[in-house]
Amino acid sequence: MEEPKNNTSSNENKSVLANRYTIISELDSSGLTSITYKVLDEETGETKVAKIFHNNYRKEFQEETKVYEMLEQIDIPNKIRFYESGISDFTEDGNTTKKMYIILEYGSKGNLFDALKKTEKGFSEDVCKYILLILINAVDALHNEGIFHGDLKLENIVLSGDIYDIKLIDFGFSTKYVDENSQVKKVKKFCGSKFYCAPEILALKSYDGRKTDIFSLGVILFLLMTKSFGFAEAKPYTALTNIENQLYKLIKTKQYDKYWDLLRKHFHIKNLSPQFKNIFLKMVEYDPEERISIEGIRNDEFMAEVVNASEEQLNLLRQKMINQIENAEQ
Repeated sequence: MEEPKNNTSSNENKSVLANRYTIISELDSSGLTSITYKVLDEETGETKVAKIFHNNYRKEFQEETKVYEMLEQIDIPNKIRFYESGISDFTEDGNTTKKMYIILEYGSKGNLFDALKKTEKGFSEDVCKYILLILINAVDALHNEGIFHGDLKLENIVLSGDIYDIKLIDFGFSTKYVDENSQVKKVKKFCGSKFYCAPEILALKSYDGRKTDIFSLGVILFLLMTKSFGFAEAKPYTALTNIENQLYKLIKTKQYDKYWDLLRKHFHIKNLSPQFKNIFLKMVEYDPEERISIEGIRNDEFMAEVVNASEEQLNLLRQKMINQIENAEQ
C-alpha cells in the first residue's frame, strides 16, 4: 500500500501540533470522529501517531482518553502505547486552531489488513493460530478489566518494529461491560464495523461486549486464513437477494455442510481443515449464549499446538509470519 504523500512541502510550511509534533503524512481520514497522522516528535526524534479529533467530538475525545489512561495503569499485553493527550494549537497551511489530540505509538510495519493483502491466499494455518493466540491473550486481559474493545478488525491490529509485534489499536469504542458492583451489564450502543459486527449489534439489541469481541475475532480468523470474508454481514436475511446474503443465514440455521459447499462452489475458498471450520463456526455462532468463550478457544483442538508451544516455537511462528508477509512483497 502506498503511503500518503507528505503534507508538508518545506520547513517554512510545516504542519505542527502542540508546538512539538510535526506532521509527516496522513494515515487515515475515514474515521467519523478524527483524522490520524504520522508525526515526528521533535523532542525525542521518534515517529508517533497523532489522532486529531474534529471539533464537535469532545465527548468522544474525553472518553477515548479516559480508556487509554486506564489501560496504561494495567497490564494489557499487545496494546498500542499511549503517550499523552490534550488540547493545543494545530498549525496547518499557515492557520492555527485549537485541536483535541491523542499521541500513540506508531506501528511501523503497517496494519494486518495491509499485510494480508500482500499474501496470495491468506496466511498458513499455523501462522493464523499464532496470530489468534496473540489476539485472544490481549482481548482476554482487556475483558478481565471489565472492558471490551468494540471495534476489532484487521485495520485495528498493527505490526510494530523489526519483529512485527502484533498490537491492538483504536479503543474509541471500548466500553465497560460491568457496573459499579462488578456485575455484567448489557450494552446498547451501536459500535464496530458492520462486516465484523455480531448479529445482536446489527439487530440493535442489547449485548454482552465480550461475546461481540469474540464474534469479531472469528471474522478476523477467517480473513487471515482465506483472504476473504466468510459472509457479507451477520444478518439472517429472509429475502435472499444474492449468494453473499445467504451465507450467514446458513450459519444461523446450522446448515453447515451447505454453507461450506456454497463457499467452495461460488467463492473458490481454499481447502480448510475440519478443526478450523469447527472453531470458526463456534466463534461466529448466532446465539451469543452458545458462542464460544476465550477460554473455550484456548482449549479447542484447533489451538492445542500453539497454546502448548514453547517460546522458541512461538518465535519460529512469528518469523514464519514475517516471511509470508515479506516474501509476498517481492
